Amino acid sequence: MKRLYVYNGAFAVIGLSIGFQATLSVFSGEYSLPILLMLLGDSGMVLIAIYESLQTDPDEFIISAAALFGVIGAACLTLLGTILSVV
Repeated sequence: MKRLYVYNGAFAVIGLSIGFQATLSVFSGEYSLPILLMLLGDSGMVLIAIYESLQTDPDEFIISAAALFGVIGAACLTLLGTILSVV
């Protein structure tokens, strides 16, 4: 598997996890500036991850293993936090 797709997939998971929590807040009737900015930022993270996956050559993408595992770990933690906050 190419590192580019794992890296961008992890960023998309982070964006979706945090955006899900902000979406739940908006649907419950909480409209505040931080929540709206969180929605804007998280949708931007997902869109940029998709754009970078389509526009970047996977063979030219270089990232260290430590940085890749850091992003994957952050994605796992945000996903776990979202699951625990829903349950």
